[in-house]
Amino acid sequence: MRIAVLSDVHGNRIALDAVAAHLRKAAPDVVVNLGDLVSGPFDPAGCADLLMSLGYETIAGNHERQLLEGGAGFSDAFARPRLTNAHLDWIAKLPTTLTLAGGEVFACHGSPAGGDLEYLLENVASGRAALDTEEAILPRLAGIGDARVVLCGHTHIPRVAYVGGILMVNPGSVGMPAYRDDTPVPHVMESGAPHARYALIEKLPSGWAVELRAVPFDFEVAARQAEAADRHAVAYSLRTGRMPAT
Repeated sequence: MRIAVLSDVHGNRIALDAVAAHLRKAAPDVVVNLGDLVSGPFDPAGCADLLMSLGYETIAGNHERQLLEGGAGFSDAFARPRLTNAHLDWIAKLPTTLTLAGGEVFACHGSPAGGDLEYLLENVASGRAALDTEEAILPRLAGIGDARVVLCGHTHIPRVAYVGGILMVNPGSVGMPAYRDDTPVPHVMESGAPHARYALIEKLPSGWAVELRAVPFDFEVAARQAEAADRHAVAYSLRTGRMPAT
């Protein structure tokens, strides 16, 4: 079985188009989208239209929750008036977790135990993302049942880790390669390249294989969309994969 995993599109239709084209060639058995779908300074409605038409297995991330709750963040405030009632109805019906492959694979946005805002694999105490300790990660896996693979997003950092017999895969972000946040402490997340990211996992006789993929797209057009929305730091990240110095 082959499962394609994507996350954190953030309304970047140009990046999503590039990944969708890759997936048509890869022809996985299942595609799962881990949330944060349309909130971003790009094309929220066009992105929602495409995602709805693609029919990928999809869960809600923190930005879907914030959209429905009237979240005050810029990305949500930009997206919400551009979405139709049909888009919002679709978002409202999305689950927050999924199980795949007969329960062997558990999909969430943040972490299984901590919800859509918790980083499963990263420690950001230094101000930058680092792989957390096994002791810190293990409690965050509570609630996965018999799953042996956990798919997570939220951090925008592609990563594969193995703790306590559980394989964890973060595909990175399709549409936003870097960001800055203040919770739980001020920190930056940087993938280091502007490419759209996704992952392929495949069940082999010896276990699950993982490929982390980086797909080029028209970074400059997407960056100009962000600039038109006065999101110059986002535009910088789309050209470099990094955040500008503050």
